[in-house]
Amino acid sequence: MTITFWTEDKIVKAEKLWKEGLSAREIANLFGSKKNTVINMAHRNRDRFPSRQDTWHPQPKAGPPVQPIRHPDRVTRVTLSGAHVTMPRVPCIDGPAEPLATSPHAKPK
Repeated sequence: MTITFWTEDKIVKAEKLWKEGLSAREIANLFGSKKNTVINMAHRNRDRFPSRQDTWHPQPKAGPPVQPIRHPDRVTRVTLSGAHVTMPRVPCIDGPAEPLATSPHAKPK
């Protein structure tokens, strides 16, 4: 016959302490046991020891994607592996640089 540490009386006391908000380590110290024995006992009696973790909530959908910053002296190329990399513009391959759009707040010269 095996002797179990967790008798029904201890489980009821631990349940009351759990609902009061004591941590597993604090409950273990009161009973003279280890934190993992309290966690395992709570796991075996899930109906009496509700989870304290917040439920997972999905992140809200973000707005429209942010447009990448375009530099006139750089171009984006796709490598053989499919990676998009930014490289310096080569005028004989890429043509002349595109002029930057002026800001509506820019002061005329």
